[in-house]
Parts: sequence; structure tokens; C-alpha cells
Amino acid sequence: MRRATAAVTIGAAMLLAAGCATPPGGSGAASPTPSPSETGSTAPADFTTAIGRAYQGISSTKSLTPSKAVLVGPHSYLQLDRVARTTTLTADQLGVAQLGDQALPVHARSGYEFVLAHLTPNSTGGTGVARPGLPGYDGDALNASKAALVVDGTSRSVPGQLLADETIIVSVPAGAPVALRMNDGGRAQDLDLRTGTRTRTASPLYYPVRAASPSFDDAYYVTGPHTTAGLTSASGTAVLAPYADKLGWARKGRAWLFVTVGFNTSSLSQFKPNVARSLTLTAGGTTLTGHATSSGDTTSESDAPGAAGGHLDLAFDVPASLRSGTLNYLPVGSFVVDDKTVPATPYQGGDPHYNTSVQHEHVSLKPRT
Repeated sequence: MRRATAAVTIGAAMLLAAGCATPPGGSGAASPTPSPSETGSTAPADFTTAIGRAYQGISSTKSLTPSKAVLVGPHSYLQLDRVARTTTLTADQLGVAQLGDQALPVHARSGYEFVLAHLTPNSTGGTGVARPGLPGYDGDALNASKAALVVDGTSRSVPGQLLADETIIVSVPAGAPVALRMNDGGRAQDLDLRTGTRTRTASPLYYPVRAASPSFDDAYYVTGPHTTAGLTSASGTAVLAPYADKLGWARKGRAWLFVTVGFNTSSLSQFKPNVARSLTLTAGGTTLTGHATSSGDTTSESDAPGAAGGHLDLAFDVPASLRSGTLNYLPVGSFVVDDKTVPATPYQGGDPHYNTSVQHEHVSLKPRT
């Protein structure tokens, strides 16, 4: 579902200002005007921002379990490691920084407080800045997902783009509910910023994501009229997920099992595998044909003259409860020779160095960390 975009963060150096005033009618010593850092400021009731650093020194800080305080979507990933609340934000807590045009220290207005939430350093950029490494992604992630803050039932936009190791700061009525909402793939998910717990999810299949790493050891020799290709090093991933851009959300009780298997070949003869026929899945006693999610075209390797590579990408419609199955691999397809398409099938000449039968690889889907 990992899919570069520009991101806007807030967090400039704190400006110190000092002025001089001379008493009217006098020429005595100037009396200093308090600097912003001394007087501070009061934040508006709807003050919302994000700064590109962590906070510290707030006594009410609550440490979270990052594996639980997370929102996972088809194109986005937001993970928190701590939250806090306070009525004053100081330079010691936020570093030498100015929050927009708010001079430090910043005070919440009467009856309000600040809620802070820190995104883990390992978070993939939020609000769709980058995909979370899930398959089925095909498009512009920046426009596919959007983050917002929901304060006491009212939505507020998130300034700029949320990034790893940033701190969200929002002014809310004291004790009012506040959540981080992620809209992705047309479904919303919420994370309570006071407790760090999810209150709404797009699909339980994201918690956790289950995956496997299948590989096929035997080499194939694919042949056709006037051309051949040797295929080796076939390995890849299998991931159970609820959504694909080209296929949409899986039906109720169902899921997509995304399988990608890449291979190398020493031939530049433009072998093009038939993706759906080259890789099938047996699960629950039934052999399934998947939806091809890429063409599988062979491409040359710029750093290895004379070599090329390709991949098989499929999505299988399976029960959401699927935890294991068997992948069946036998590459077949076609060659393009003199602008003509000719069939390509496994070599049947009996060379013991090349396999001519289907390879079966058992996969067990485990929670991915």
C-alpha cells in the first residue's frame, strides 16, 4: 500500500523583539517594552497547528503503545506514541519555536486547553504523503486520503501535511472529545487523541495486516518459435488486505490476497507472462485464478547489461478469515519477435537444470510488524 510529495510543516525560529520607550517630556533611561517571549500570547479558541519536533516536559503526558495507537488505510499510515494536555506551551516544552504568529509562551483561552499528539519517528508520512507499503495501491496517494481533527463533533482541517516526528497541537474546550480522523479510500477512521485508542476503523483486516514471503527455487526455461528465456530467482510477497484501487473494497466477509512474484531472466526477448495463468492459489480445497493488477512486462536492468526482470501481480478474492494457502507457479505467456506475438511455454527438452512442472509453495499469513 510503500508509492514523493512536498510537505508543509510549521516550526520557525522564535523571534525575540525588544523595544525602547522614553517617558513623555523626559530624557531619562529608556524603559524596556516586554518582549513576546516574556509576555507570551493567548491562542484563539480554534487554534490548530503542527510543529516539526517533539515536545517535552508536560506533566500530563501519556505514553501510548504505537502498535495500537495507529490508523492504517489503503494509502496512509498515522501512528502516535504519546499524547498530552496543558493550558500553557513554553519554549522549554517546544524548543526555540514560534507557533505561527503565536509568541511563546502560548496560553489557552479561559475554559480551554491544548491537546498534543506526537507522531512516531517511524510513521510513514500521514495524510496520504506516502503509502504504508500495502499492495493494491495505484494512483496519487496525496489525493486519495485526507486527515482532519474532530473537536466535540466539529471537523477542523489539519494544517499542511502531517509527517513523522511531528506534534499536532489543537486548542479545545477543557475536557471536550477530540479525535484524529483519516479519510482514505472513501472510509473514515478515528483515533481518540486523549486516550490513543481507535474509535472507528475502516476494516479489521488492517489490525494487523497479515503477510507472507513466498519464493520459488527452481528455474524455468521458457521457449517459443525462434526464441527462448531462462527464468530464475522468483520471490515476492503475499498480503491480505481489504482494498485495491482497481477493485475497490472487498465484499463483506471477503478480502483481497495480493501476491507479487518477481523473476529475473537473461533474455531480452520481451517475454510477457500471462499473469493470471502463471500463478494460481489453492485454498480451502479450491484453486482460484486471480485478477492481474499489472501487465507483467519484462524490463531490462540498467545495471546488468543483457539481463531483464519481470513480475506477476495478482489479487485473489478470498475469505477474510484466510490464514494460509498454496501458490502454484508455472510461468507461461508470450514473446514479441519481429513485432509479432508468439506463444511461450515451459521447455520440455528434458534438461535437468530446468523444471517443467508446477511449483507449489505453502504460505502462512502472519501479522506483519
